[in-house]
Amino acid sequence: MIIETPECVELHYILASIGNRFLAAAIDHLIQALALVAVALVGVWIGTAQSLFAQASAWTAALMVLAGFAIYWGYFVAFETIWNGRTPGKRIMRLRVIREDGRPVRFFEIFVRNILRLLIDFMPLPSYAVGVVSIIFSSRSKRVGDFVAGTVVVKERSTEAPSLEEITRVSELEQERLERAAPSSMRADTRLLTPHEIRTVQTFLKRRYELPEPSRSILSARMAILVAGRLGIEPDQPNQPAEALLEEIDRQYQSQTKYSD
Repeated sequence: MIIETPECVELHYILASIGNRFLAAAIDHLIQALALVAVALVGVWIGTAQSLFAQASAWTAALMVLAGFAIYWGYFVAFETIWNGRTPGKRIMRLRVIREDGRPVRFFEIFVRNILRLLIDFMPLPSYAVGVVSIIFSSRSKRVGDFVAGTVVVKERSTEAPSLEEITRVSELEQERLERAAPSSMRADTRLLTPHEIRTVQTFLKRRYELPEPSRSILSARMAILVAGRLGIEPDQPNQPAEALLEEIDRQYQSQTKYSD
């Protein structure tokens, strides 16, 4: 799922599959069942201890009913509100509920989608058949509650933070680039480049440190020749290697299109 913000920034989300959502729901229902059993055991123990007081036993039964109601009806609403769109099951499966525009889910959407979970999606009780069919035939894997609430369930990216050595290495390489870079006299109308071409240049500049040598140098040289040919400039300028030329083209493109619509 791709969402474009008002600032023309594309946000990419991976929709949760029906298998992951089923496992997350199974974990949550297991936790609910264990909580209900624990409440029942506590209620039986208290009721036995208070068997001599009929009025106290009635209060115990009432509290057990209220606790069971809260666990059954409020479990998903409470956790998704507190954990910003996640329940314990979703957290284990790395899933999250968000709004269709990519923003965090609010209490209203959480309440609506979970009320409809029990009233419609859960039917016929307790197979989730309506919800499963809706997810299968929906382009964004949405059940009925998601349609009404305007929400989707997405996967969270599980990426490892870079090590200190990697951060230091990239910082040193970037510092070396800045130190050897000299003010460029190149002037070109970079708007002659197609969106695909400028996006290719920008993607290379962002990911170049991930490329091994000599692949990185060969790729940058080829890109510089092609882009320079489009702009009508010399690809090999004094004191300006291929990567520096691509950086300057990207910088001028950002400057020239900053205020254009």
